[in-house]
Amino acid sequence: MSEPKSENVYRDIFEQSPIGLMIFDRQGKIIEANESSLRFLKAGKDKIIGLSYSSLKDTRVSSLIGKGLKGEASDYEGPYNTTVSGLTLQVRIRVNPLFDNSGVFGVTLIFEDLTERKKTEEKLAVTLSDIRIAQEALEEHEVKFKTLFESAGEAIFLMDDRVFLECNPKTEEMFGCKREDIIGASPVDFSPEIQPDGIPSSQRAFQKIQAAFGGKPQTFDWLHCRKDRTNFDAEVTLTSVTLNGKALLQAIVRDISGRKRAEEEIRKLNEDLEQKVVLRTEELKSTNTYLENTNRDLLLALEELKSTQAQLVQSEKMAVLGQLIAGIAHEVNTPLGAIISSNEGIQSVFRQDWEKLLCEFADLDSQERETWKKIFTKGSIFPDFYDSSEERKNRKIIRETLQNLGFPSSEFLSENLAELGIRIEDIPDLVQGIQKEKFPTLVANAYNLSGILRYSNVVREAASKAARVIRALKTYVYQDHAGISLIDIREQMDLVLTLYYNKVKQGVEIRRNFADNSLVKGQADQLTQVWANLINNAFQAISYQGRLDLESHIKDDYLIVSVTDDGPGVPKEIQDRIFEPFFTTKEKGEGSGLGLDICKKIVERHQGKIDFDSSPGRTTFRVHLPLAEKILI
Repeated sequence: MSEPKSENVYRDIFEQSPIGLMIFDRQGKIIEANESSLRFLKAGKDKIIGLSYSSLKDTRVSSLIGKGLKGEASDYEGPYNTTVSGLTLQVRIRVNPLFDNSGVFGVTLIFEDLTERKKTEEKLAVTLSDIRIAQEALEEHEVKFKTLFESAGEAIFLMDDRVFLECNPKTEEMFGCKREDIIGASPVDFSPEIQPDGIPSSQRAFQKIQAAFGGKPQTFDWLHCRKDRTNFDAEVTLTSVTLNGKALLQAIVRDISGRKRAEEEIRKLNEDLEQKVVLRTEELKSTNTYLENTNRDLLLALEELKSTQAQLVQSEKMAVLGQLIAGIAHEVNTPLGAIISSNEGIQSVFRQDWEKLLCEFADLDSQERETWKKIFTKGSIFPDFYDSSEERKNRKIIRETLQNLGFPSSEFLSENLAELGIRIEDIPDLVQGIQKEKFPTLVANAYNLSGILRYSNVVREAASKAARVIRALKTYVYQDHAGISLIDIREQMDLVLTLYYNKVKQGVEIRRNFADNSLVKGQADQLTQVWANLINNAFQAISYQGRLDLESHIKDDYLIVSVTDDGPGVPKEIQDRIFEPFFTTKEKGEGSGLGLDICKKIVERHQGKIDFDSSPGRTTFRVHLPLAEKILI
C-alpha cells in the first residue's frame, strides 16, 4: 500500500490528536492550539490564540513554560486551574523547547485531560519534544507539525486496519529497528503470540483496532516486543484520524516498563507492611488503653492547673492595682474639684447684674466692639500662665504701660488684662481709637462674659482627664480574657502609665521611644499584665525617683519592647532566680514573688521570650514578641 501524501499530513495529525497540543512563540504567546486542547479547556480559539503564558491563572504551568523558553524541558502531573473557563482539571503536561540555529524559537505544550481517569498508573505524562516551527510565514507550518511528529518523546504510528504506514524516530529507538523494518509490518509482528491475559495478540489487536475505527479512542496496556524479541510493557492510545479523506489510526506507544517494575515492588512492600501492621495493631491496642486512661488523668490535672494559674494572675493584677488606688483616687478628685470650682464661676456671672453687662455691650460702637471681640477671644481660651511670677511680671508691665498712656484705674484694669492672657505687645492695638474713660468698662465687660467660656473649657478638660483615668482603670481590670486581637504596645504602655501618674508625676522622668510599627497579636489583658508588672518593678526599684525608658524596635520578625530604669540593679547572686515562682526580694506583704514568673509564662504563650541585663545604675527587661503580620492565629 502506498504511503499517505505528506501535504497537510502533519497538520491533520496535530488537529486530530487526542492529546492537547499548543505552540508558543519565543515571546511566550500561543500561536497554535488543536481541537483537543480547546475541548479540554472549554474555550474558543479566539480566547486562546495570542494569550501570553504570563497571563495564565495557574502559576505552576506558567513557570514551566517560562523554563521552556529558557531551553529547559519539564513535566507536570496534577491539578490545573484553567484561565478562560475557570475549571480545575487533573492533567499531565509536557513542555518542550523548540530549537533552530538561533536557539530557542518557541515552546510546545502537550497535555492530556486525566480528570475522569481513576487509576494512577493511567496518569502518565504525554510528552512531545523538539518541535521545530517557523513563525514568520504560513508556508512553514507543515515544517512545524513535522518537527512535532518527529521529535515526540513517545513512539507514534500511522496505520490502516492492517499495517503501519508511518512512524517517528522514537519508534525506531523504542523497538530497536529501522523505519523500513516497521513500515508495512502489522502490530502483531511486534508483539508476542499471547498477551499476559491469555488472549492471542492478533485477536486482541483486531478488537482494539476495530473499536478505534468505530470512533471510540482506545487506551490500554500492551506487551510489545523489540526486533530482538525482548518484551517490554507499553501503554497504547489508538485514535481514528482522517488524512486526505482516508480514515487511518494514530497509535501512540509509551514504554511503561519502569512503572510496572515500580508497581510490583510496591505490591511486595505493601504485603510485608500489612503483615507488620497486623502484629503491631495488637500491641498498640493495649498501649492505647493505657494511654487513654493516663490522658484522662492528665486532662483533669491540666484543668485544675489552668484554674489555679488564672486565679494567681488575677491576684497579682489586683495586688498591683491595690498599690495604686490612692493615687488613682487623687487623679479623679482633682478634676472633680476643678469642675465644681468652674461651675461656681459660671453661676457667679449670672448672679451678677448680667442685664447691665448686655446693656454695656449694646452701647459700644463698631470700633469698640472690634476691640471687645479681640479681648473676649483671648479670654475664652486657657492663658499660657496662671498665678506665677511670670504672670505677676506681665501684670506689672501692663499697669505701667497703661499709666504712661494716662488710663485711670490701671491696677484693676491691668489685673483683668493679665488674667485674660493679654501681652504688653497687644496693648497698642487694643487702645487705639478707644476713649480712656470707656476702656476699663469695655475690658470688664469682655472679662465677665468671656469667663463663661473659660470656665466651660476648664470643665471640659477636667472631665476629659477624669474620664481618661477611669477608662484606663476599667481597661486594666475588665479586658477580654479570651479573645485574640491586634494590640498596639504604645497604647498599652500609656494605659499603665495613666494608672501610675499620681505616684510618678513629681519624681520620675519618663522617656518614650517606640517603633512606628508596634503591633502584635495576642490577649490584651495578659500583655497589659506584663507591662504593669515590669513598670511597677522599675518604679519600686528607683523608689519613684529617677528615670524610666520605654522603647520598642524591630529585629528580624520580632518586636522587642524594653523597660529600663536607673535604679541600683539586680544583685548578680540572685539574677538566675528572679523568674522562679514565689522568689522575691521585697519585704513581707509587698510582693508574692509571682510577678516575673507570670510575665514569663504569658510571653511564652505569645510565642515570645523575656530576658534582662542588670548592673548598678541600669536595669533593662526585654520582651520579644512576633510582629502581628507574622503570626497565624
